[in-house]
Amino acid sequence: MAFLRWAGSKKQILGTVSQAWYASGATGRYIESFSGSAALFFYISPPKSILIDCNPHLQECMSVLKRRPIAVSTLLQRYSGDEAEYYKVRSTDPCLLSPEERSARFIYLNRFCFNGLYRTNSKGWFNVPYGGHKSGELPNADKLKYYSDILRNTTIVCGDFYTQTKKYVESGDFVYLDPPYAKTNASLDFQYGPNEFGMNDLDRLNELIKIIHSRGAYFVVSYAKCEEIEMLSEDWYQYPVEVRRTIAASPQKRQAAPELLITNL
Repeated sequence: MAFLRWAGSKKQILGTVSQAWYASGATGRYIESFSGSAALFFYISPPKSILIDCNPHLQECMSVLKRRPIAVSTLLQRYSGDEAEYYKVRSTDPCLLSPEERSARFIYLNRFCFNGLYRTNSKGWFNVPYGGHKSGELPNADKLKYYSDILRNTTIVCGDFYTQTKKYVESGDFVYLDPPYAKTNASLDFQYGPNEFGMNDLDRLNELIKIIHSRGAYFVVSYAKCEEIEMLSEDWYQYPVEVRRTIAASPQKRQAAPELLITNL
């Protein structure tokens, strides 16, 4: 299980998606192009990997945890998790903090924010409201050291999914692509901030998986079953799965929804 909560995380289907990693032969590197909480990465614990995401705060947190888990844990122990503290920490200018302090702040806000959303305002400031203690406790030192060990042989990259994946992918690699949903006429809550995956990026995603395939690498795309994904799925194998949506504020609206796994395996 990942140490971060993340809207859209595929932790419900980790067992299913991980089968594709093992089916690929697991001889190359594991590459995740929209890493988010990197739930599949931590579930598999691959020996060599690359985590790509356009969120600089997320990638800094991963990088610092990789190098200094005990320092991050010590800072996390200062927090209690009550509502007043949450808004005080959220209002703190991260530019005034050290990398270790920013990483602890990121983990803390992620743990106690509403539904694991990552959303920013026009100035780039995190603005998700308090979600309470029902999301569990902050990870302790032993857990952060465990995650740090898994990250030890991982290259952490901040950048565009298309550009960076195309730069790194080689024959034998396994690439997992789990982009935010970019569906026409849908309310997406902008949970991933100003660099959110949009409708125009579907064409780039389509081109990217062709490049991955041409280089002798393997890919799995997970995406909502919808008209917009048809252009990706027609040339590849498709496997339907169901996931429970967790973004809706009302538990009654968090229903199972159809999703497609699209792959060249």
